[in-house]
Amino acid sequence: MSKGKKRLIILASLLLLSLAAMSYQRGGKPSSFFEVLSWPSYLLNKITSEAGTTLSRACRAFDENRKLRRDVTQLLLERQQYREIIEENKRLKELLSLKEREPRFVAAAEVIGRGYDSLLTTIVLDKGRKSGIERGMAVVTMKGLVGKVHAVRDDYSDVLLLKDVNFSAAVRLQYSRREGILSGTGYGYCALKYIPPEEAVMKGEVVVTSGLDGLFPPGLPVGIVGRVKKEKIEFFQHIEVVPFQSGEKLEEVVILK
Repeated sequence: MSKGKKRLIILASLLLLSLAAMSYQRGGKPSSFFEVLSWPSYLLNKITSEAGTTLSRACRAFDENRKLRRDVTQLLLERQQYREIIEENKRLKELLSLKEREPRFVAAAEVIGRGYDSLLTTIVLDKGRKSGIERGMAVVTMKGLVGKVHAVRDDYSDVLLLKDVNFSAAVRLQYSRREGILSGTGYGYCALKYIPPEEAVMKGEVVVTSGLDGLFPPGLPVGIVGRVKKEKIEFFQHIEVVPFQSGEKLEEVVILK
């Protein structure tokens, strides 16, 4: 007999002894031979059943987590929508209060876009000639002057913003009462022109419209003096004015006569 056959016989004998040992139950009574033979199949079925149960639980947990994530996302979206509604109501209340105390009120309008002319810094409003808006009217918010109506159509208007280089308005310094002309620079500030060097101008001083140009009502807040330069100036000071109302943060505006 070859060594391979001997090893096979020994392995089979050990397997039979193992099956015989497993044939005894807890009470010490042996099980039937068929029960012994069916033990591997029973063990395999048990393992398969437990694996299926674990997989089913994992699938249910995955579905629950996915549903929870979806619910959380929906709640965050609703919260953001509520926040937008609250902020909009706040702005509309401010515009309503401005309408009630401003006799030159013409219309309230919503900003619906940016200007299409690359040479001008403008915004587009959803109100026009049908709402009584005319070219040259002042456009303001609760914070201050925004610009002036540049072009009007039946249902839309274009507003030239303060920072545009083509914009100008007659203004005065609120403290010293000195008058000058405010012009756009194309940047985030405007230039206050024609203030002589001997005139005392303080950083932080408020600038308002004077009404002397016949376009803007007097007393509209425009901005605050951000920088004053007198050195090496022959005729007029170099004064930078930071507008109260940023043109990049406009949503609703008011048009005044």
